[in-house]
Amino acid sequence: MNKKNSIILSAILRHLKSQPSFETIGIKSYRTLLEKTALAFKPDKSIKLESFCIKSIEAQWILPLNYNEKRIIMYIHGGGYIAGSINSHRDLASRIAIASDAKVLIFNYGLAPEHPFPKGLMDVRTVYQWLVDNFHYPHKISLVADSAGAGLGLALLSELLTDGRPLPVCTAFISPWIDLECKNRSHIENQGKDPMLSQSILKKTARLYTDQHLSSPLISPVNNDFSGITPLLIQTGEQEVLIDDSKILAENLKTSGAEVQLEIWKDMFHVWHYFAKYLSQGRQAIKQIGNFIKKYS
Repeated sequence: MNKKNSIILSAILRHLKSQPSFETIGIKSYRTLLEKTALAFKPDKSIKLESFCIKSIEAQWILPLNYNEKRIIMYIHGGGYIAGSINSHRDLASRIAIASDAKVLIFNYGLAPEHPFPKGLMDVRTVYQWLVDNFHYPHKISLVADSAGAGLGLALLSELLTDGRPLPVCTAFISPWIDLECKNRSHIENQGKDPMLSQSILKKTARLYTDQHLSSPLISPVNNDFSGITPLLIQTGEQEVLIDDSKILAENLKTSGAEVQLEIWKDMFHVWHYFAKYLSQGRQAIKQIGNFIKKYS
């Protein structure tokens, strides 16, 4: 890493470590803080936005200046199941749209604790089915999701496989949180290295999401069988407390015969892509996602 990138990364890490958690300021204020932070990350001026609703679910098309009409991405935002929105993740989703030459659909699913499991997953199902119903071949639908959004995305994929329904042509997960038991070794080994997350915070967040058994396959979807799944890209940071979630998923996918690509990014933390405006590694990772999407769609 060159000196400039090192200085930028250090500044971002200091900023993240100074941010309060939902424990200290409450969930409502935590959501507001995330929305305010997003104001510093505005999509490229060439991006067009079209807002609408899918059965009362707020949704938005993100349209780059030049995109392939046949290439559609369904984006599921993260936020620990308790926060995040179209607004908070619009810049990240728009960067993926540009990198993929695709139109991206982003939407607001029900958040816990007001809307605990399975409300968020039900909203994800509804949006995906709407896409399948309205965009038949030659349109090709890809799935991209980050953090808790990847958990919802993986649960969706497991249901589609079980029911024999159409799958996305490919999937890309960013820093997936897919084992809500938070029992993997990386929670201890990377404690204090990831400025975004900790085992303690994640365990408390998981209990806001549901009071059911955390090992349930739709709550911790890493516990599913994914035989027959379409190609999948997983990007995770070397410093993440959740890195083992990605490693275990990649191993399980390989065992099931899936085509999987695991990328572990040196020195990176949870969803570093969010800071692509300032961080070259974020821009590079998004470019990789774009290349992956274009390869299969």
